[in-house]
Amino acid sequence: MIRNTFLACPNCGNIKKFRIFSSSFQIVEQSPDLGIRTFESGVLPSLRENDTYIECQSCFKKSGYDVAVDIGKKYIQKNKKP
Repeated sequence: MIRNTFLACPNCGNIKKFRIFSSSFQIVEQSPDLGIRTFESGVLPSLRENDTYIECQSCFKKSGYDVAVDIGKKYIQKNKKP
């Protein structure tokens, strides 16, 4: 299962809603203010088990999961409240 990390779309900058595809399929919603996921759908089996990517719910473009995680980490670090 995908770990609970903050994602950001490398195409449009969306940080709120994504579909995650890996060995399972899941829809997640995130809070930019809290820097955490606020909703995770139930996990469903994915027919594309070897693919690991996200689909942005704003621009509907597919991106690599690791790229989205890296951008999400940078977003959290930049916007972290002291």
